[in-house]
This record gives sequence, C-alpha cells and structure tokens, in this order.
Amino acid sequence: MAALLLSGVLSSCQPNRFTSGWIPYWGGTSGRAIIDNPDIASLYAEVSMLWYGTAPDGTLPLIGTSSGLASTVASARAQGLAVIPTIFDSSPAGTMRAILADPFSRANHAQHIVDLVNAKGYDGIDLDYEVFAFGDGRTKWDEIRPNWILFIHTLSGLMHTSGKILSVTVPPVWDNGASGYTVYAQDQIAPDIDRLRLMVYDWSTSSPGPIAPLSWVSSVISYSSAHVPVSKLQLGVPTYGRHWTTQKNSGEICPDGAVTRDSITMKEGAQLAAQHGLTPTRHSSGELTFSWDQVVTGPRTKPLTPPIWTPPPKHTDVVNTPTDPNGLQPALRLSPPSVSVTCTLRHIAYYPDEYSVRQRAEAALAAHWSGIIIFATGYENTAVYTQLAALAYQRPNGDPSGSFDTPTVSGSTLRVTGLALDPEFDLSVPVRITVTPSGGGAAVATRTVLASVERADAPAPLGPFHGFDQSFFLTPGAYQVCGNVMAWGGASGPALACRQIVVPAGA
Repeated sequence: MAALLLSGVLSSCQPNRFTSGWIPYWGGTSGRAIIDNPDIASLYAEVSMLWYGTAPDGTLPLIGTSSGLASTVASARAQGLAVIPTIFDSSPAGTMRAILADPFSRANHAQHIVDLVNAKGYDGIDLDYEVFAFGDGRTKWDEIRPNWILFIHTLSGLMHTSGKILSVTVPPVWDNGASGYTVYAQDQIAPDIDRLRLMVYDWSTSSPGPIAPLSWVSSVISYSSAHVPVSKLQLGVPTYGRHWTTQKNSGEICPDGAVTRDSITMKEGAQLAAQHGLTPTRHSSGELTFSWDQVVTGPRTKPLTPPIWTPPPKHTDVVNTPTDPNGLQPALRLSPPSVSVTCTLRHIAYYPDEYSVRQRAEAALAAHWSGIIIFATGYENTAVYTQLAALAYQRPNGDPSGSFDTPTVSGSTLRVTGLALDPEFDLSVPVRITVTPSGGGAAVATRTVLASVERADAPAPLGPFHGFDQSFFLTPGAYQVCGNVMAWGGASGPALACRQIVVPAGA
C-alpha cells in the first residue's frame, strides 16, 4: 500500500481502509476527482455508484448516463477498489411492495439484479429501497417485512453462489428499537447480507438543526451493534448540510418565496460563511453552525379565498321544467394585486466539517464496525482525509491469501471448505474452485463462490466472515481440487494449494 501523504500527515504503511463512499449520478465528476487521488483512495474499501433505479416490471434502468457510470467504474478499478453499485428504488409507492409480495415477480426481480452484476462484472450490489420507509407508510410495514426478508434471502443465495457481495442500505433504528424504521428487519436479514449501511443523517429537515447529531449517532450504533454482527456494519456519514431562511418576527409578513431551505455541501457551507464574513461555531451535535439576519422587501400575493357556497334547494320554473343543476356556481373572485412587504429573515446553517466526520468515524470504529460510508463522495473537502488518515485503526498487512481444509468425500459428494481473504479489506472475497481429473483433462466443475461463511480462525480485525463451504457431485474417480482467491473485478488472484481426492466406485 502506498504511503498516504495529506497536508503533511504521513500514515503508517499498514492499510487503513475503513472508508467507503457513494458517488451519485449527479455528482460523478466531483466524486471521481476524490478517488482518482491515489493517496485518498488508499483509505477506501469500496465505491458505490448510485446509478440504477427500479421499474414496475422488476428491471433496473439507468438513472444516470452510461458514460458517466463507465468513467466512475474505471476510476475505482484503477485504484483497485471493489465496485458495488447502488440500486435506488425509484418506483412509485406500492410498486416494490407489490413486486416483493408476489413470489414470481420477487424471484424475477432478484434474477435481474444478479444478471446485471454478472453481466457488468461488478463485485456486488447495494440496495437502497427507501420507499418502504418514506412512501408506503408505517401501516404497510407488517405486510412488507416478511416479503422483504424472503427477497433478501433469495437474492443472497444467488449473489453468494456467483461470488458476489450483497450490501443493503437502510434508514436507522434507535432508542433501543422504540424509534426508527423497523420495516427493514435488521436482525433477520443480517445472516444473509455482507454489508448493512445505516443512513444516519437528515435528523433536521423542516426546521433548522443538525444533520446527524452525535447523540443520535450513538443511539443508532447501540441498537444495530446488538442486532447485526459489527463487522458487517457501516455508518453513513453526511458531507452535506442545510441552509434555512426563516421568518424572524412573527408579526411580519415576508415576500413570496423568502422562507426557504437549501442543501449545501461541506465545501459550500464554508464558502457561505466566508461570503458573509462569519466564523462558524461548533454546535453540541458536533457540527458547525452560523447564522445572520437579513431585511428583505418584495411582493406578496395573498389569494382571496371564495366563501363557502351552499346551493339552494332544487326548484322548478313555472312550466315545471327542472333547472340546470350545474347552473349556479360561486362568482369568480380575482386575487388583489400583489403588494410590497418587508420582513426580517434569520439565516441558519448547519453542516459537517473534517472534524465532525472524524468524530463519527471514531464512534463507528470504537464499536468495531467495518467503518463509514460517505454521502456523498465529492461533497467534502480533502481535509476530511487528513483527519481520517490520522486515525490509528489498522488492518493487517499482506497480500490476498487463502487455504483449503482437508476435503471430505461422502458417497458421490465432495465438500470443499477453507479460508480466503484480502487483509487490506474486510469484505468477503470471491474464490474460484476448479475440479479436474487427476490424470489431466478439462475441468469437470468450476464455481466462483463468496467466502462469506463464519470462521473462528479469521483475523480478528477483519471479522469472522471469510470462510467458504462448497459441495460438488462427482462420478467415481480421482480428482484434483484447486482454487484461486479472486481480485476485485474478476481477475484471478493467488492460488490456493491443490488437493487430491478420490470418489470411490459404487458411491
């Protein structure tokens, strides 16, 4: 691993890959600029391109340009990083709920995902299905939850037997389970997934306040640590904030459009403070904040609401002919012309900086989580990585490696188990197992599987999920069983020691 040199901070030569990032399709250029820096990329474990949506037929349309996606994947590949694109549920409320409720459409959707990952050579996939939480509503959660668990179980089997990683991104649960988005059943999907990413941001949206207060982060960490193996957990950390304009004095009337809320990146937050000659202060949440007042004057249009009108009782004319039932309507009332008004606005901004990102990384690592994932790579300043590089957290040195246990033969079934890992990454790695006749000839079986089975002998800093366990049905004969630890992107890595086995006649 190359030494990391940022702003005069030199890291150890040992790897420190506890950072991941989402690069959204609208921010590909700025995201690529971050991971194209080899010093920064040496802190990264994987990159997730938020580039795919969902369709009612279960397919996965691009929601960004194919050229932008290809460039972003190429940047990640050039740095040797795992590529795990994100699928965002872009369908209307109820659509994905209906897909998962039907066994056929559920299996079809899972197959579309696996086919995409295999066709593009991705290292895995990340699911960000937020509509369950924010579109379908809590009254549907009991209906959604069991189908969601079945879907994840099905998809996991398909992904792992293809040697691919399954990551899931969810909004959090906190207060010991009393608050938050329990529809995602963290504890029940945990055995089937390789990453669980918690979106611990957007605490304050409609009114001014911090984006991810540390007290909330701590409560989320406490809950998920008790329900999911900690080595599978990643803490979502924002590199954006918000700028609110609010009405300061209740007795005033503000111009149209004066009260607003805008999202700002970390970089834009610092620029906004400098533009107004302000020095941000550190809020108790760990984030930066600043405010100022502004007197504004502009037009205000207040429509005149027509009074409630009740039609008179039905009546007839002198020749007993019914009148037009739609003939009587309220008279049209026009709004008065706009008037000019003046009010005082209070501008309030909250946003993270490099120190608040480091605080959250330290909290995740202290809980033995895999690390953090940034939303979004490209919103931050490079000082973030100076702070992250200074953390003492280390993973083991060394190249990818693995080992076979002694294969076992029972009747016609060969069972192959072992350990495989890349010590710089805590991700489970793929292993390609090949069975050939001992006397030579073409392989009779070749499979690529994910080494994601729990193993007690896996190195502690990487978590226990680095074993593989695969069975083959063979005809009688002598065979050689060999394997390779695979590199990200499907390239063949170091070879495992080959083993000789015999399937006896009459088995």
